[in-house]
Amino acid sequence: MPPAVLSVDHMAFPTRDLAATDDFYSRVLKARLVHAESGYSPAWKSDYLRITFALPDGTQISFFDWPADQGPYANDPALPDDVFHIGLRCAAPRDVIAWQNHLFSQKVVYHNEDDGTSRRLYFRDPNGIRFEIFAAENRPPRGDSEIDARAVYDEWRNIRV
Repeated sequence: MPPAVLSVDHMAFPTRDLAATDDFYSRVLKARLVHAESGYSPAWKSDYLRITFALPDGTQISFFDWPADQGPYANDPALPDDVFHIGLRCAAPRDVIAWQNHLFSQKVVYHNEDDGTSRRLYFRDPNGIRFEIFAAENRPPRGDSEIDARAVYDEWRNIRV
């Protein structure tokens, strides 16, 4: 049986200038800040802030900011491997396992992350573009208001100053 159909869910990138990123996406591209969260990443051994903007068509672009980020990004071995990526969503957890089996059968190098509540697959295409596959029902809630997202964003900026 072929793996389930995927759709682009989000794109994720680091940001070196949080204020400039916010200004560009909010003012220039007319995107709405729809989600912000801060926390600690054991994989990165660092606190982080993730802000997510929704373009007018609903496409979401996330940006990560964290104290350890010094760049440059292109070949920086210290850059967490899962920051730059395109997130592909499938319908159910069983579809993620089908994709894992498919990637294995195609000899695609991948790794999975499973925190007990969700499984995510990460792999690269021949151009080095990183992809994430996950199940829709494990998608983080996107019901934040811009006011809530701005509060998290402002708190992070105040801590980093």
